[in-house]
Amino acid sequence: MNTDKSISGLIKNYKYGYSLEQAFYKSQEIYDREIENIFLKNWILAGHTSQIPNPGDYFLFEFDKESIIITRTKKDEVKALINVCRHRGSHVCLNKEGNTTAFTCPYHAWSYDLEGTLIAARIMSNDFEKSENGLHQAHVELVGGQIYISLAEEPLSLKGMQEDLADVFDQYGFDHMKLVEQRTYPIEANWKLAVENYQECYHCAPSHLDYAKIHALALAPKKFQPMKDKFLKENTSNIRTKASPYYFDLAKEGDEGYQYDRNPLLKGIKSGSRDGKPVAPLLGKVNEYGNGASEFSVGPTTYYLIYDDHMVGFRFLPTSLNTCIADVFWFVRGDAIKGKDYDLEELLWLWHVTILDDEKIIIDNKKGVDSHFYAPGKLSEMEMMEQHFLNWYLKALS
Repeated sequence: MNTDKSISGLIKNYKYGYSLEQAFYKSQEIYDREIENIFLKNWILAGHTSQIPNPGDYFLFEFDKESIIITRTKKDEVKALINVCRHRGSHVCLNKEGNTTAFTCPYHAWSYDLEGTLIAARIMSNDFEKSENGLHQAHVELVGGQIYISLAEEPLSLKGMQEDLADVFDQYGFDHMKLVEQRTYPIEANWKLAVENYQECYHCAPSHLDYAKIHALALAPKKFQPMKDKFLKENTSNIRTKASPYYFDLAKEGDEGYQYDRNPLLKGIKSGSRDGKPVAPLLGKVNEYGNGASEFSVGPTTYYLIYDDHMVGFRFLPTSLNTCIADVFWFVRGDAIKGKDYDLEELLWLWHVTILDDEKIIIDNKKGVDSHFYAPGKLSEMEMMEQHFLNWYLKALS
């Protein structure tokens, strides 16, 4: 029995192949360290360039206690400005999105341009230097149109991912997609329960009846693996990349972890939709349906599922120790026309109902984890990806 309840003791005594001790979900001290060691250091999906097509366009990206203004400057650059006035700390931008020529703090009217430079500060002394009081900024990296930010002083490198997955981004037309819908699903549970749930498909067959009609991943390994082997053998023209490491917990020191894989859909299924039929024009350079879907992730909280005709992005963010949000993004090719090339509700349907399923099972899971009788349980062989997440998480926490 583990009697050392310190963070280092809990990490040291973690039993491989099992879920985490209760304290990892209930300790404010551990949560505070997660914010510092994970969310203030790793790259996180902030949004998509199609959300800010014009100079002066902006939106807020927020989690826990942080608020970041994502904006397009007059030079057509994407910037991430920390939404904290350099005077006395008020939020500068209060609207969730919009267009502006400058950001003016509502408290004392300090104003900043789209680059974050302080351009006006009322009634300050002669020795005050405006040039030294611009808004703090986060690092920005664009992957296709995806906007990633890092709040670290020296961010992890995304170079390995960008080089290894260049053929994936090219084939699926990452530079030529647009975001057509983003929805936020609040979940009354610790963020790790949401991420762990996304990592495994052990629950898919009993909990996601609609998903299980589309994705072969919901099958037991004895059925799934032969199907996948056959799928890969017959679909050699589909994107397979040299991507390494496959699991993000195996990333090189100084690199952001990522992973990519391609899995079969069930027989006759072409896309992730209500009936498995196409719901939008084929993406990028894809010229036919390949009866599969690609899975791509960056870091520990950003995931994508790429069908041949649309892409769904998932982002899990903490809002407090006991609450989180699941943000879901739907993308189609940039020239697709709503109502003509795709029906929005049909495009959204599968993952809207699936996330609602997830919200319920995650909350039910949280209620059990809160019990005095909770103890770590043995993971199934279908929870291999969750184990990789736990490996990464414990290393990051320490």
